[in-house]
Amino acid sequence: MLRALAVLLARATQAQDSNATVTVSPNLLLEEPLCGYSKRNIDEDPLRRHCLRQCILGPDDGIVYPYFEEWEEYCRDTAGMMDWDPECSAYLCCLFGCEVWGSDSASCLSEDPVERYNFLQESRAQMFSAGITREQRCTLEKCNAYCAKKVFMTCRETQYTQQCEKSNPRLYGCDVNCNDAKRHFRVGCVLILLLLRGLA
Repeated sequence: MLRALAVLLARATQAQDSNATVTVSPNLLLEEPLCGYSKRNIDEDPLRRHCLRQCILGPDDGIVYPYFEEWEEYCRDTAGMMDWDPECSAYLCCLFGCEVWGSDSASCLSEDPVERYNFLQESRAQMFSAGITREQRCTLEKCNAYCAKKVFMTCRETQYTQQCEKSNPRLYGCDVNCNDAKRHFRVGCVLILLLLRGLA
């Protein structure tokens, strides 16, 4: 698994774009997380951070790896770093612009890494500590969907869409539209193919 991951990371590095889509063999898609486990803190593990930043499309199942929740956890866990991932900053701070999170992104955009990290951890704990209603859960998902569409490029949007659909929002009466990102991804692919044919 480590050898396969090393090959995968080398290919992803060559893409030089955190939004690039890299295909991965089904043999690599084992039950364990794509980026594995580590006893090291994420801020001390550059290889794992690099892996979690990837957006890798499985050729047979069409699933994007790592899962969106893994990427979001990586974002929260690295918020105390000086060189916090700009994509993490854009997405998580967008969330705090939603009314459900207080309509104020200023604390999230703090230049002090320790303050930023503490703010993200404390606000999340406050939101979920007492439990949330179905209505709140739906409002949170709509905020997530809005920020995913606003901030992400096509691969990360698809990664979010798959997580949103997996949560089955219809089961708790939520009318969030998880499919916007997926449709945007497909339209983008069609436009690129048409452009390439025109250049050929």
